[in-house]
Amino acid sequence: MTGPVTTAMASPSRAARLAISQAVLSNGIRVYGYENHATPIIVFRLALPVSALLDLPERAGLASLTASGMNRGTTSRTFAEINEASDGAGMSIGAGSGRHQTVISARCLQEDFSLALGLFADILFNPVFPDQEIAQLKGQLMTGLRQSDNDTGAVASRTFRELCYPAGHPYRQRTQGDLVTVPGLTVEHLREFHRDHFGPAGGYIVVGGDFDFAHTVREFDEALGHWSGPTVTQHDIPSAPQPEHQRRDVFLAGKTQSDLIIGRTCIKRSHPDFYALRIANMILGRLGMMGRLGETVREVRGLAYGISSDLDAGIGAGPWSVRAGVNPTNIDAAIDGIKEVLHRFRDGGVTAEELDRAKRFSVGSMALQLETNDGVAGAIADMVLYGLGLDYIDRYPAIVEGLALDEVNQAASRHLPRFEETVVAVCGPPAT
Repeated sequence: MTGPVTTAMASPSRAARLAISQAVLSNGIRVYGYENHATPIIVFRLALPVSALLDLPERAGLASLTASGMNRGTTSRTFAEINEASDGAGMSIGAGSGRHQTVISARCLQEDFSLALGLFADILFNPVFPDQEIAQLKGQLMTGLRQSDNDTGAVASRTFRELCYPAGHPYRQRTQGDLVTVPGLTVEHLREFHRDHFGPAGGYIVVGGDFDFAHTVREFDEALGHWSGPTVTQHDIPSAPQPEHQRRDVFLAGKTQSDLIIGRTCIKRSHPDFYALRIANMILGRLGMMGRLGETVREVRGLAYGISSDLDAGIGAGPWSVRAGVNPTNIDAAIDGIKEVLHRFRDGGVTAEELDRAKRFSVGSMALQLETNDGVAGAIADMVLYGLGLDYIDRYPAIVEGLALDEVNQAASRHLPRFEETVVAVCGPPAT
């Protein structure tokens, strides 16, 4: 073991918001750190390329359950002992897995960093997935899944993804699995998944707060640098054909509200039109009272309890959607209202005043995110995940402010669909 290699990275700009230091541990794990000594708190997270992309269809939810079960007991500590140690120091520590990564994270006082790192390493290296604890965890998960299957918003979301993506596509299935697959997941499945997929290759740590970077890197290397394990094969997110225009209604007895989602698959985070389209979508259904959609469909016409539009651009092409909660008697009228706003928006574009407001909000919200250690850690994690470059925070205002009106309107026209190109998912009470 040769020891960590440390470098410092700051934006060339003298007005750099974040001076991010970099290091590489002995086993290749990259470390990115931002020192902030204003409060005696440290947050750190390890991201690994282990996710639902590795789940077999018949074992959907395995990656998520494995991550959730890692702190339920190790070779040296029970679940109760882990909780006692973390609660006694007022720290939080845990793991979770999503569509692209598993993230193990901790938040602690500066004086408790060594304790937190010891617990962190134990959970990462030595989970035993005790039978009783995993049975309880599965029971909690099953309860949550049943509740989701009785929630109009959750059912509409699941139906929408089923309409957008073909069977087998990783963006179609729920990362936590379903009521068919989860009961069949065993402790042995979890142990096998952890053994076969958890290793340092492709991993990176983000740390922010009250610490000395060089010293902390040495502590990370002592705790984690010896770790070896399997190299996970990176799975590409396959492209999905645009779905045919269709509407699917799902009925749940005993409900008084309907939820509807209109949209289709859209672009990746890496698409050159991402920033222009995000600004356009902000104007359409995010700003103020949820943009033009909120102004027209909710405020003026009173056809929705709440409405917004979302651009879920990820490593793969995620969906763009309009979501609304409506009175069941207003479903068709709300859909017509959304259709009208969307067509007018695509064809007429945004105004210079709207664009200026969206730019100011976008730049300001980024600045607010950087006011907390957790926010900084999240921003750095996104920079690494999406390959944005560590000077992204400094470049971001210029990226947003440089967007021209024509550029935003062209992106909206190219990527926001006409209603006839969308799918519609509706969930609510049965028709009377």
